[in-house]
Amino acid sequence: MYNKWFRIKKNTWNNSFSYNLRKENNPEPQIYVTNLIEWTIDDIQIWDKIVFEEIDSKWQIQSFVWLKNFIKFFFNRHSGVIMKLQPKSINSDFIPIYIIDNHNHALFFRYQELFSWNISKWIDLIHIDQHTDMNVAPLRKGGRGDSFNNLQDIFHFTNYDCNVWNFIQPAIQNWLISKITQINTEYKLNNYSHCEEYNDKAILNKKKIATPTARNESGFILDIDLDFRHPQMWIEEYNKTIQITKSLISQASLVTIATSPYFLDQTLAIKILKDIFV
Repeated sequence: MYNKWFRIKKNTWNNSFSYNLRKENNPEPQIYVTNLIEWTIDDIQIWDKIVFEEIDSKWQIQSFVWLKNFIKFFFNRHSGVIMKLQPKSINSDFIPIYIIDNHNHALFFRYQELFSWNISKWIDLIHIDQHTDMNVAPLRKGGRGDSFNNLQDIFHFTNYDCNVWNFIQPAIQNWLISKITQINTEYKLNNYSHCEEYNDKAILNKKKIATPTARNESGFILDIDLDFRHPQMWIEEYNKTIQITKSLISQASLVTIATSPYFLDQTLAIKILKDIFV
């Protein structure tokens, strides 16, 4: 899944935003979903396909593009080395990192890691985002835990049933996520207690960090929306927030990062990614 790009033409998922108004100008409004590759962020390219559309305050259609591919790579929590292919001897030192555009794709990749035994159910989620993304999404097949038994179901749900505003609740209702920590301001990030023991000095000095292994219930998923650093968020201590984010990445079991083309210029998103990883 996500091995090739596809289009969504129906009034569903992220294509549902202002669908009828957009249809007045285009008889078949559609958005694109790109494919996933194992790569690094060194050669990121902007795609020319529309991945999100919405009507702005002036009733004009705004179209947004993003990166040419979703990207997966592995980050060594101790050395900071990035590998684009899964290490032959995979262990808890290597953290899978997913970079996506629209945030709801994170739901699928969390379950992919769950089914690969790289994370456990009832895992905590740390969500760094200017939005909570906690709207309620519909459950398929009419029951808790009934619709998330295989990746094909989850892929369909992610791409046709939920959107960027409501992709977290399904993971709670289906027992993947236990506790959520919402970090939606610079103050909350800079004063988050989880970072106190492993601050920026620990990262710079490459100190060994006590980290979770697969199936370890003390682990957590780190979920980042880069719109947290939108200029209108007025981040005053940018470098400090980057260092704390690096610290959290080095402790996580899984990291998902959304570039959010509707909310953030993608050239700026690429710069932020490189500030974090390069």
